[in-house]
Amino acid sequence: MGKSSFYVDKADPQSVNNFLDIVGAGETYYENAIRTALRLHERPFLVYFDHVHRPQVSPLQDAFTFNMETDELVMFTDSPAQVIDALLEMAMFVRGFNTLMGVEQEWKIQVAIGAWRRVRESLKARMSIQPAPEKVWSADLELETVERYNAISFGAMVFLAGRPDVELIFPEGASALVIGAYQRLMRIIEAIALNVGLDDHQLFNRRLNRALQWIEETIMPRDFSPFDDFFGPEGFSDSYFEGSPED
Repeated sequence: MGKSSFYVDKADPQSVNNFLDIVGAGETYYENAIRTALRLHERPFLVYFDHVHRPQVSPLQDAFTFNMETDELVMFTDSPAQVIDALLEMAMFVRGFNTLMGVEQEWKIQVAIGAWRRVRESLKARMSIQPAPEKVWSADLELETVERYNAISFGAMVFLAGRPDVELIFPEGASALVIGAYQRLMRIIEAIALNVGLDDHQLFNRRLNRALQWIEETIMPRDFSPFDDFFGPEGFSDSYFEGSPED
């Protein structure tokens, strides 16, 4: 399959049945879940399946996006589970939830994505589409990534804090600052989405903008010296004082 696109209209039974056939959800558990998700859409919309230019995404990333100019839903997979997630986020998108797409700083986009995911999972629970996510993935971090608190470790923590279904395993020797940043980021992202319904885009956007400011002012790493985290999980280390200034 290459590329295909068509309108989905919940008021047109044939349109819905065609969509279910395309994603292979007919007469499966996913059929009722997709029909339920489609009820959130007040008007028809275009779904564009692109199996040619699918980005190389990991299982921890969503395989869909939105066309900001045409309000199209762009799917890089026809997986029914991903389709449900996409339909819910499409409903958020057309109602005005801020995506931050196009912002230069990637970490800000990842904060928004993480908050969107939590709103999405809350919608699933309210609509009895499926239970709240459990820890279904496990991420083992390389020590090299988390032994110092810097731009690399910060970016990784932002991404992983946005995954409510990931159990994060820090290796021995991980910086206490990195672990603390992850815990704070996770709480902030959870707070952005707390009790946010489908019609609460203004509340969501306000919280998101304020949270980004908090993160930038109080969590985002700046010009750290090695001495900022030499009290790591193993306690004080004298290694920074060894050698001569010329070394």
